[in-house]
Amino acid sequence: MSKIPIMLKSNGNWDNYGRFRDFEVDAIVVDDNANYGILSSTIAEQLSIDTSDKIIEIKYIVNENCPPMEIRNDMGVRAYMETKKENKNLGSYPLCISVRDFNMELAINNESTSAGSSGSLNLLEFPSSPAIEEYQSEIITESTQTYIEEGQVYQDKQTVAAAMKNYSVMHKFQFRVKRSSHRSYWLICVAESCKWHFKATSINDSAMFKIRSFSRQHTCCLMDETFIQRKRTAAVLGSMVVPKYCDPKTVYTPKDIQTDMLSEHGLNLSYMQAWRAKEKALQFLRGNPCDSYNKLPKYFYILEKNYPCSVVKLKKAADDCFLYAFVALCTSINGWQHCRPVVVVDGTFLKSAYRGIMLTASTMDAAGTIFPLAYAVVDSENDASWKWFFEQFKEAYGERPSMCVVSDRHESILKATSVVYPGLAHYSCMWHIWTNIRSKFKKGHLQLHELYFATARSYTMDEFNERMLKIEEVDLRVKSYLYDIGYHRWSRVHATVNRTFTMTSNIAESLNAVTKDARELPIFDLFEYMRTLLERWTKEKLSKAKGTFTYLGHKYNKELEDNSTLSQKLRVRYFFLVQ
Repeated sequence: MSKIPIMLKSNGNWDNYGRFRDFEVDAIVVDDNANYGILSSTIAEQLSIDTSDKIIEIKYIVNENCPPMEIRNDMGVRAYMETKKENKNLGSYPLCISVRDFNMELAINNESTSAGSSGSLNLLEFPSSPAIEEYQSEIITESTQTYIEEGQVYQDKQTVAAAMKNYSVMHKFQFRVKRSSHRSYWLICVAESCKWHFKATSINDSAMFKIRSFSRQHTCCLMDETFIQRKRTAAVLGSMVVPKYCDPKTVYTPKDIQTDMLSEHGLNLSYMQAWRAKEKALQFLRGNPCDSYNKLPKYFYILEKNYPCSVVKLKKAADDCFLYAFVALCTSINGWQHCRPVVVVDGTFLKSAYRGIMLTASTMDAAGTIFPLAYAVVDSENDASWKWFFEQFKEAYGERPSMCVVSDRHESILKATSVVYPGLAHYSCMWHIWTNIRSKFKKGHLQLHELYFATARSYTMDEFNERMLKIEEVDLRVKSYLYDIGYHRWSRVHATVNRTFTMTSNIAESLNAVTKDARELPIFDLFEYMRTLLERWTKEKLSKAKGTFTYLGHKYNKELEDNSTLSQKLRVRYFFLVQ
């Protein structure tokens, strides 16, 4: 056990850029195995905060590109301590302390509130009891408690039982339950001769449990513990590996669980036991996928309140079940007027429990980076879902002069755009057309590859016709196939509006790659992931824009400079036409 010095910033306020300003400085020293109750009570004592009617909010900044991280429970304290151990300097990772009233909280007073409907915010007075008031700052809510001692208070019996199961794994011993009721929880060692015991009882018949007696010293021999081996439950093992799955991008397989449990805790798990532990960990972290859908109405309500002028829609089926959900944030809507009117749409599969499809619409901003416009979750890619998506998109973004849509050749997209945006130019991704050519026609792929893409990118009719003749020489069927699709769908020179550089749907494919791991999350977490992703990208772009002092963005300014350098080596010649 070691001591960790921590700087405290208090009596300040957060600005719009996630920075804590106008604060006062103080400091504390805590043990590296401190829990949330110990940390918050130490802070309260140092800053003279009365926790009987105040709630302490503890936040810290990991890096400038991330929003402040709040410590809410024991797991948050553990994550902070592990981060702090890497740099124990007093000034590293200071805690930013805010204080608010305890007995008055904002809550939504309409359980059936749907996105787009009006709800009311009421002040709810929380009931209190002498037991709760006495132990308010010390109540342990997490089962992943690493240090257990007499006097600790847990929120309920289930938490203290789970904490002891986790504790037994961490310290490599076995116990059995001697007595268990709604008022008491009594454990003894599996070896009858051992004097190790643990006893916790309820506080004044409340749900909270307090540890009354804990003899942590084992008097049994090692052989007794070795021969009496009990299986660890998936819930206990799952609670131990929860931190591994906090980041959706983390790959932590059942095989990894087997390896780590054996090396760190001496537990030899089967693959199925490890798999069940993983499933339990994901359930602890993400909750029930079904409950995730129930959170959407309130989440969308809060989204509309925090992002005014956003378009947020939720549609239910005839049986009152979820059907579609659509989000276009106000930051994207405001930025659309400064982007080229080229919209790239695509759909990609969800990999969560209830599957589905995520539809996205994106464009390029003035800096040449991806600019997400809208995202939605639907049942499948069909005529009805794409029509509904474009209807919501039109409500959010309207229609601009010379606007066009680029996508793959999905028939439902073609039908939906023709209905919702009649007369709007719709182009196909030239890469998707090439993959179709490659699968349909087996002749001359190497020659056709170069010819096809050169033809699609042609700027003049003479170039286009010349290259089409060469395609005809390689395989006449390919020319007929491209003609049937329509030259205007894939050829730059035949396009009725300026497609600029957007000849493929790579923008959408890149966004799909970014959200690959997030598409395994329950629907509520997926929408929240998309919101934080867009918010992070917006802040990064704002930071880059403030450091750009040229008329064009860095990407296009560099391209212009390179072209200017190359043009200086060119020689100008005059040609005279003889009639």
